[in-house]
Amino acid sequence: MAPARKSRWGPPPPGAAGAAPAGDKAAPSTSARTPTPTRTADSRRHPGPPTAPAPHARNPASPAAALRPQSQLQPAAETPPPQPYGFHNLDRRTMLLADGTVRTYFALPPDYPFEPAPLPPLPHHLLPRAAPDLWPPHQAPPPQMPMPVQMPPHEARRKHPADQDEGFPRHPKQPRLDGPHQPPPHAAVDRHVLRRAFLKYAKMLNESSVQRRSYLEGGRVPCLACGRSSKDFADVRGLVMHAYNPPNADSLVDHLGLHKALCVLMGWDYTKVPENSKGYQSLPSDLVQASREDLIVWPPTVIIHNTSTGRKKDGRFEGLGNKEMDKKMTELGFSGGKSKSLYGKEGHMGLTLIKFANNPSGLKEAERLAEFLERQDRGRIGWSRAHASRSVDSDQNPLLVETDIRTAEKKRILYGYLAIASDLDELDSDSRKRAFLKSRREFDPNE
Repeated sequence: MAPARKSRWGPPPPGAAGAAPAGDKAAPSTSARTPTPTRTADSRRHPGPPTAPAPHARNPASPAAALRPQSQLQPAAETPPPQPYGFHNLDRRTMLLADGTVRTYFALPPDYPFEPAPLPPLPHHLLPRAAPDLWPPHQAPPPQMPMPVQMPPHEARRKHPADQDEGFPRHPKQPRLDGPHQPPPHAAVDRHVLRRAFLKYAKMLNESSVQRRSYLEGGRVPCLACGRSSKDFADVRGLVMHAYNPPNADSLVDHLGLHKALCVLMGWDYTKVPENSKGYQSLPSDLVQASREDLIVWPPTVIIHNTSTGRKKDGRFEGLGNKEMDKKMTELGFSGGKSKSLYGKEGHMGLTLIKFANNPSGLKEAERLAEFLERQDRGRIGWSRAHASRSVDSDQNPLLVETDIRTAEKKRILYGYLAIASDLDELDSDSRKRAFLKSRREFDPNE
């Protein structure tokens, strides 16, 4: 048996059929063989550029040629070569720097002719195509779009045969009204009656410092409009929402007046509806202060502090009496007011009330006295600063006592301001009982 051939292209082994005898030269083969490329050592070290594969020949007469795009059948347009460009096109220029050195640089001349090269054409697959759902590129859109068809509104519920026809179709989310539209009950309240209720409850909230502190500091609070039958609320926020939406329509005016009084006390915006978003609780500080100072005590009253002159031998305080204060007010140029010094268990309290007439002229005189003290920095803020610096020996405090240069006599420095709603607890019980509140913005002398 003849041994197997080692290679398809190698010479046949000896003894095989068709092999040339030994000593004779092998006959040349007539079969087409693929020559094996040989690489020299020089070509291995310096390989030449890669050869591009030969393009596939296509038969233009074949049936597939009719389906190919024309851009594939024709050769692609070549990009024109760029313009010749080199250093010979540049100009040498010099530039003087701030430190005195000179730098050289190259730049194109100002009259260099820039000719943009034409762009190559777009491939066939990127060209715009007209589609049935797009506007054709050669046509403008129609001037007016067709309006949608108006469908008749359907009723909110299925109509029972026994129901009467209302005479008009109703939207599904539109409420069914048995009669004509009625405004909310808040709009029908008389503003004069509401203002009286507001001033009434504003006085009730500020008569006692303990009661006012219970509303300001939080905790359970009662409803003053409901009276003794009212239940306590967990906080002022719940009471405000209850006052704005009372369960009984007969007490609507009282509850709305309480709602406004509570908002002024807490510094909230009473013009907004109280909701869970707490947006009504945000009010600028200047508006809060203006709302509180708008409520003045009536008859107009100016509170004068630091009218005590010392202690007696029995340990009780003594101070300026009513006649002495009237004389001092006359010396300052203010008339028409009546002084009332306040006394307590330990004698003179160092507090005097100057009450003016309950008319526009009395209010004007009281405001003039308060402004006079405020210009000298002896108003409400000045008294707060002086009161905080009080000590056991107040006769040596320069904020409370001043010495006359000519007589070397020590005199008390008087502080004062126009009484407002938050000052009701500083009045004596008789004056607090007889006084009531008025709004300076809504002042009505007839009420």
